[in-house]
Amino acid sequence: MPLKFTSVYSARMGVMAVAFSAVLGLSGLLVAAPVSVAEDLPAEPGSTAVSGARIIGQRWLTQRTLEFTVASPSFTAPVQVEVILPTEYGEDSSRSWPVTYYTNGTNHDQTLFRTTYNGEALTSSYPSLLVASRGDAGYWSDWYNNGAGGPPMYETFVTKQLIPLIDANFRTLNDRAYRAILGDSTGGYGALMLAARNPDLFVAASSLSGAVDTNWLPGAAVHSISPVLDTAIPDSIYGPRITNEVNWRGHNPVDLAANLRTVDLQFYTGNGILGASEISEPTASTGCPLEAGIILPETQSLHNALVGQGIPHKYSAYSWGCHSPAMFQQQIAESLPRFTEVFARNTPAPATFDYRSTDPEFSRFDWSVTADPDRAAEFLSLRSVSNTGFTITGSGATRITTPAIFHGNKPLTVLVNGVPTTLRPDNTGRITVTVDLGQPNQHQQYTLGATTTLRTSVVSFLR
Repeated sequence: MPLKFTSVYSARMGVMAVAFSAVLGLSGLLVAAPVSVAEDLPAEPGSTAVSGARIIGQRWLTQRTLEFTVASPSFTAPVQVEVILPTEYGEDSSRSWPVTYYTNGTNHDQTLFRTTYNGEALTSSYPSLLVASRGDAGYWSDWYNNGAGGPPMYETFVTKQLIPLIDANFRTLNDRAYRAILGDSTGGYGALMLAARNPDLFVAASSLSGAVDTNWLPGAAVHSISPVLDTAIPDSIYGPRITNEVNWRGHNPVDLAANLRTVDLQFYTGNGILGASEISEPTASTGCPLEAGIILPETQSLHNALVGQGIPHKYSAYSWGCHSPAMFQQQIAESLPRFTEVFARNTPAPATFDYRSTDPEFSRFDWSVTADPDRAAEFLSLRSVSNTGFTITGSGATRITTPAIFHGNKPLTVLVNGVPTTLRPDNTGRITVTVDLGQPNQHQQYTLGATTTLRTSVVSFLR
């Protein structure tokens, strides 16, 4: 199957597409994988639907790779998903497996991992399913669409529909401890962005030469223009930066670095110099300016942000690398063994976590937060969240509901900045605390001329 970008390149982008193909990492050559004859293929599994997604078609591409066609309101048309099964998946029907999600770069599709990167060979001894869905030029985000929202909604699809769909139809270990995500180029941005916004879903994440800091202006310019590759207007993803910077930052791994403390992290970058394994690739050199001018500085920026916050991670800066399939294959080969080690640990959910978000409401690690409805878009930060309390920074009246950690119907003393109040858990063992963080700000954070006043409160539970 040819890449969607081929027709876009030839028909609409002209000379500009040559630059975009380098900047967006579209230099890979697809290599078709052999397909077994029909009588040699396994029986098709079931097609259990989940909320928001249903399987409307499926076919085996090889002995290990199944293609799903999925209907979802996240998109205007059905999408294809490829699932590469572990080599030993069929040998023990009682065994369940981890799942690794792959996010492809700009305008590549679900076939890329299996074909261009020879994914079945790379995962021949990898004890996990590998799931790939197409990402187009979507940056794995729910699009702003000039304020209208709606399709495409890549983040919603992956986090709320695809993960439940895979767990419903395959023998998976349905737990954060056995779920990882990796991606290349803008898919590397997608992998870390999704992990940072949803650290309760992924125990590990890897960026393969990812564009992981949208505050870097050359990369931000590419991000702005990318929607034209999907016949949409520029800035359809997060809106114009001059008026919607808070939305950009609310999806940027560097701004969300604190959220990644509980995720096992690894990320890679080249330096823009052709390596020995790339010389035989005729288009590899087109990726050198991209790797040197965007990927390297953005990856260094994330590395510095994590170091500054004392967050452990693996940072691998190659002495070569030009955003080529050969480089991505090596980065994948280095990522998977670490994922295997993480899966083997069966890491429990963190007892304490930090989380910041620009969303008006969210739920992470079973803590639910609703910001003041009169508050403009801005960051709300939670720190040191645990069964004993938390610290919160933001504006307006903010409502926080705990997990089911309080047993019985006994009243509980809650201190808010040292002032006691008495609350009674509901019948599930949860309490809801409303914290006054001052007047809700009326202007979007980061907007020119806006005044953003944030207040911090400390909440403690006395048992």
